[in-house]
Amino acid sequence: MPRHSIEPRTRQGREYIAGEWKPHREELEVLNPSDHSVIGSVPVSEVESLDRGVAAANDALDTWGNHLKWSWVRRAEVVDTWVQHVRKHQSELALLMAIESGKHLDESRADVVEAIHMLQYCAGRGRQPIGERVASEIPDKEAEIYLAPRGVCTVITPWNFPAAIPTWLIGPALVCGNPVVFKPSEETPLTAQYLVRLFDLAAREHEAPPGVLNLVYGPGHVGEHLVRHPDTVGQLFTGSHGVGSRVKQIAASHYDKFAVCEMGGKNSLIVLEDANLELAVNSAILSAYKTTHQRCVSADLLIVQKSIEPEFTRRFLEVTDGVRFGDPLDTAFLAGPLINQKAVDKFEACASRIEEECEDRLRQGSREGPGNFVRPNVFRMSHRPGTFALTQEFFTPNVVIVPVADFEEAMQVANASEFGLSMSLMTDDFRKMREFKVLGRCGLKYVNLPTIGAEVHLPFGGMKRSGTGMPSAAWLFNYMCHATAFTVNYAEEIRMAQGLSAKV
Repeated sequence: MPRHSIEPRTRQGREYIAGEWKPHREELEVLNPSDHSVIGSVPVSEVESLDRGVAAANDALDTWGNHLKWSWVRRAEVVDTWVQHVRKHQSELALLMAIESGKHLDESRADVVEAIHMLQYCAGRGRQPIGERVASEIPDKEAEIYLAPRGVCTVITPWNFPAAIPTWLIGPALVCGNPVVFKPSEETPLTAQYLVRLFDLAAREHEAPPGVLNLVYGPGHVGEHLVRHPDTVGQLFTGSHGVGSRVKQIAASHYDKFAVCEMGGKNSLIVLEDANLELAVNSAILSAYKTTHQRCVSADLLIVQKSIEPEFTRRFLEVTDGVRFGDPLDTAFLAGPLINQKAVDKFEACASRIEEECEDRLRQGSREGPGNFVRPNVFRMSHRPGTFALTQEFFTPNVVIVPVADFEEAMQVANASEFGLSMSLMTDDFRKMREFKVLGRCGLKYVNLPTIGAEVHLPFGGMKRSGTGMPSAAWLFNYMCHATAFTVNYAEEIRMAQGLSAKV
């Protein structure tokens, strides 16, 4: 495939409902964030389409989620075939992602590999133990924990990991027997469609019931309709705290709904005086600038012990000055553009607010080029609780260096955030590593590594404002089924637990 080529049919987004591709409608343009050119277009799904998608998923549940008709192994085999198709087309998928999202091609390739790893994991779970046999008080009874699918799931995903995050959510849901209605970000619908096209191939090969996976498009009101729909049960969401909070509120108002939400972070990288400074600086650069700081795990705060802060800052700024943001298809650049004009506006607004509070602006960020390219801002400020800079998520390349006296103050600053997603500690002190493991109030903790770098077989989710306490990726399997008690009596009389009389 030529370097900038995208197949014509890939440019034309179509809804996928009940196993059928609907006609293309040009209602929502998809823009290249590098130059604002139009890549393609997708429809904005109407209420009728959304309701058909939910109905198709519930129809599929009667077969797909019925263990008398479709076993765990059989569902996992569909996912296994899906992952084979993704592997076959991973280069095309990564190229489309880089063009559509602005993620550097290297990161886009890694995104697709992460999706492959997730689907491989999900396929493997189909042959792992499901439920468990437990002892009964009564010798003539056998008891087990049986896992039953919870129902149709809505999957709403962001643009910044347009292959990995959907598979984190869709894969476990499907293997556990829960059909899905999938609404991707309106920024990256074409990557989502490519993934679903590959699933469609697998579903047809295995004659899966139509409606197991449905694809719809549109902005926030589309997702809200799905979350509110009385016939969707699981609300699987990754995105902002504001939207995730809305999803949680809607789910809480309905007797049968539950919400698994990952909702951003205010992440810190802590550097202590015994740290390897080269390792610390490189970790800080990756934490701050990969994906142009558009990861929920990007580090907003670099919390540095005062004794080494001047030297750390000097080195960090030196490397920052050499970091280049540009064409995501060019290996000379570390990262690409911001996703859209709204992100550029947020980048500038955050910088203005931080500058009002900080002592030093160490590097002046700027906008560059015809697309959504920017240069990062770097600030330094003392810890002042309640300030915008130390409490609000940036999600754009603004970085604040916070000098602290010692490890204890560093942990206080990092844990003071109302978010709790990712945190990193740079040190060679093994005792402080253990304290960090125990005391860090977040879902992902790293030592001598950046705040980024999740792997699919580990839980991914946050505490406090960052999540609902139900991590995604591999750990989502823990929430996709009802754990039901199943007990059989093999005797010819009734004997009750706890010594309860069975006399009638």
